[in-house]
Amino acid sequence: MKARLRMKAITGLSLAVMMGVSAQASAAQAPMDVDVYQVPMHFTFDGKEYAPPEGQQGFIYEGTTYVPIRFVSYSLDKAVNWDPNTYTVTIAEPKATDKINISEYKLNTQVFSKSTEKFDKSKLAPSNLKVYKEKINYVFDGVKKSPSDELPGYIVDGSLFVPIRFFSESVGKTINWDPETYSVSAVTKEEKKPEVKLPEVKPETKPVTPPIIGGGGGGGGGITKPSEASINAEAKERMSALQSEAAGVLLDLYAKYLATHDESLKAKAREYIRETSDKKFEQIMSDTETKLTSNGYDRSIIDTYRSDYEKTKADQEEALKNK
Repeated sequence: MKARLRMKAITGLSLAVMMGVSAQASAAQAPMDVDVYQVPMHFTFDGKEYAPPEGQQGFIYEGTTYVPIRFVSYSLDKAVNWDPNTYTVTIAEPKATDKINISEYKLNTQVFSKSTEKFDKSKLAPSNLKVYKEKINYVFDGVKKSPSDELPGYIVDGSLFVPIRFFSESVGKTINWDPETYSVSAVTKEEKKPEVKLPEVKPETKPVTPPIIGGGGGGGGGITKPSEASINAEAKERMSALQSEAAGVLLDLYAKYLATHDESLKAKAREYIRETSDKKFEQIMSDTETKLTSNGYDRSIIDTYRSDYEKTKADQEEALKNK
């Protein structure tokens, strides 16, 4: 048996929400009895092995491999949202709070002790599974996608399973399936190639002509004025980096809390949010406001940045209270 951390309740697309899908599906139609092969699948993403929560193992039906969409999405660092009114699943790049939930989910599903036991294929036999076949709408990074009618998604015990080929093509990632070892694998992070240094070539020295300042014709050199868009783009990039840094720090503290149940770690997390994170954010705002003002641009965007930051901070602190 593979050892892994016990699953905890995860915010975001929770199992409770998916159970709501099952209830609605049962109201729409009766479940189907299908014969599937429930094989011991292995999931490896970026060199780390993960295992789905209990009751969400993948299966093979009529030659097609089906996988739990939330588990695979989170493993690929994608956010998942479910709209029960329109039966729509949305897969997209995660926001700051999504990243914390995804990191926590992956921490609990990662396999730290791999089993060396080999599966005896001669014992492979079909088993009966009750599934709901419903028309589900899928949106991947803003683009609507639909599997073929012959390969729909199935709802099993409140969880949505989709064909692995459909998911791979829709999410834009190469997901490999090895039928011999029942292994699913993918690489989401590009490998950094070693930098190749070219021989240094000394440029030919030429006399420098100083720029003409003033004068007729309206030309002239001088420092190029940055655009308002470039100033805001730089601010957003710095804030995104700060959010990623905060998510990493909070996840590390939470991992330590899971291992020790030391309540002081919660205080450290709050202190980080209010001290380190806040100070870095204020520095970004100060720099951005100075650039906007000195170049004659509107500064009202600063209020929007502050409002968004306070909301994210409130979400993080609320999440700490619920741990």
